[in-house]
Amino acid sequence: MQRLPRTPPVAPPGSGHDPPAPAATRQVELCAAWSRHAAELALALSAELQRWEETPTTAAMVGRGELARLLPGIFLPPDLLDTAVRRALAIGCALGEHLRPHHVLAGPTAAWVHLGGAPPAPVELLSSAHRAVLVGVVLRQARLAPGEIDTLGGAPVTTPRRTAVDLLRFSPEVVAAPLLRRLERAGLVEAEEVGAHLHRLHRHPGVEAARERLARILGPVPDPPDQPAAGTALIAVGPTLPAVPTGRAILTRPGRAAREPQAPAASRSGAGAVSSR
Repeated sequence: MQRLPRTPPVAPPGSGHDPPAPAATRQVELCAAWSRHAAELALALSAELQRWEETPTTAAMVGRGELARLLPGIFLPPDLLDTAVRRALAIGCALGEHLRPHHVLAGPTAAWVHLGGAPPAPVELLSSAHRAVLVGVVLRQARLAPGEIDTLGGAPVTTPRRTAVDLLRFSPEVVAAPLLRRLERAGLVEAEEVGAHLHRLHRHPGVEAARERLARILGPVPDPPDQPAAGTALIAVGPTLPAVPTGRAILTRPGRAAREPQAPAASRSGAGAVSSR
């Protein structure tokens, strides 16, 4: 797609509307809240960030694919969103001074970062801190394991598997279904691994409904085999020992064969016997 010239949109003839005036963009170090690496990579994107009033003209340009809306009133030319790294950093640039180190791109936003296409609205973030109110953003509080976060160009994004699980649990099925199928077709997730992840979350709210959605979208997924309970140790004990008379136990050392129990001598009553308690 040809890159757009930096000119204001033109109002349709006879509309009676003047072209929206671009708001002044403050020169701040965008994405620095995530990392220095993210801030350096975001420099080129931040220079192209465009702020327009939300009007029928800008809405029409978004509909024709001439602008990509990141947040209300904040746009980028679509040809600048051609990689996962650029898409992740573009959201950080759009958030500007509202971006926090604990913000992680999640849900449909993370799926867009991994897959591309049109940016979803609203932006979805996960945070380990308390919730805040941001225009055009859904912010959910959650704790993420290190293995559930990908870092793309210094920007944190939920992994494809965690993204699929969140889509099934929190997004409407009309939103989750096409994204989940695209993630599977792209080879980023498999139905079995998503089902296994949901199985481990069986006590969390919304998991049973999510498993039913997974079956409707990607087909039935068998439950994984039961695993030993946490803290259970499996110990190899070597060859089977011979049967022991009731009330007696045989003690052996590694590498030595067990000896048959001997009847205690009258002069040494009970010697050599181990009481089982």
